[in-house]
Amino acid sequence: MPLSFFQRLLLATLLLVIIWTLFGPSGLGEELLSLSLASLLPAPASPGPPLALPRLLIPNQEACSGPGVPPFLLILVCTAPANLNQRNAIRASWGGLREARGLGVRTLFLVGEPHGQHLTGGSQGNDLARESAAKGDILQAAFQDSYRNLTLKTLSGLNWADKHCPMARYVLKTDDDVYVNVPELVSELILRGGPMEKGMGTRKEARAVEGKQQGRALQEETVPLLYLGRVHWRVNPSRTPGSRHQVSEEQWPPTWGPFPPYASGTGYVLSASAVQLILKVASGAPPLPLEDVFVGVSARRGGLSPTHCVKLAGATHYPLDRCCYGKFLLTSHKLDPWKMQEAWKLVNGLDGERTTPFCSWLQGVLGILRCRVIAWLHS
Repeated sequence: MPLSFFQRLLLATLLLVIIWTLFGPSGLGEELLSLSLASLLPAPASPGPPLALPRLLIPNQEACSGPGVPPFLLILVCTAPANLNQRNAIRASWGGLREARGLGVRTLFLVGEPHGQHLTGGSQGNDLARESAAKGDILQAAFQDSYRNLTLKTLSGLNWADKHCPMARYVLKTDDDVYVNVPELVSELILRGGPMEKGMGTRKEARAVEGKQQGRALQEETVPLLYLGRVHWRVNPSRTPGSRHQVSEEQWPPTWGPFPPYASGTGYVLSASAVQLILKVASGAPPLPLEDVFVGVSARRGGLSPTHCVKLAGATHYPLDRCCYGKFLLTSHKLDPWKMQEAWKLVNGLDGERTTPFCSWLQGVLGILRCRVIAWLHS
């Protein structure tokens, strides 16, 4: 029996949706494509001299070694000194989690110095010191906090993680307007990192032995290299004068072409071994003010390619939806403090305890496609 015009149209539309989901922007096709990047990488560069990083004003060296389960995942949130409301919203929602899937999680905030602090007597700096004393989750370094200094901020955080949190298997770098689905992210990392039995023993031993070097050596045996995020492909530098994304020809000459593939700075994951690799080669990379591009360039210098993950939203904002936020998305961008807490209540209920089911069977089958369609309709 021949199909009617309406049935043919419906079938064609469904086929286009499937193709768009698999191979469109941020689709699963890009995740498959990213698997071939490793074969295209040049030979790793030799380690450079140690990075010259600003001193830490609030070092918080014991943040990872307190009571409780040692962190499997360390989350570093880039934030501005004045963004207290954003920090409090994260603390009251996903940033307050200390365990997920039975594994430890720790969230810390990276800040620089408020503008003109050394000239004004540092009242806002004193506020940060008091906030740190009360919350215990601030890392502050001695540089002016600005968008163009995000590279310094991120490198300071990664260097701190390597020195003072060697028991963490993974580090997520994100921003203070991003909602992070911590339990699902931990599940994703467990799947990508292999069985956890050996890793669990490693963390317990690392806690028991004296000296961080032994803990790091044990950790490196079980943590494969991973640089995971929403990968941007063939992005050309912006030459627009005055733009906060401007990259000069001295910083990135036109003959170098587009940037190498890199993960969006709104949320990417580095394994502990990847953090160490990037820190070793970063001093030889061009001094780019765009931290996500800089990390991508440094990773390439070290022979590490990014892995695309469709569940990490990058710069995409997804409207509030219990199924998307609770099950499929690992991050979502552009949430103000009120929306951050609304998303948390939507997923976890008013009492902070997760309720089930997150999705109907149909929503579960459609998965990330449903979330992307919702975001497309919202935009």
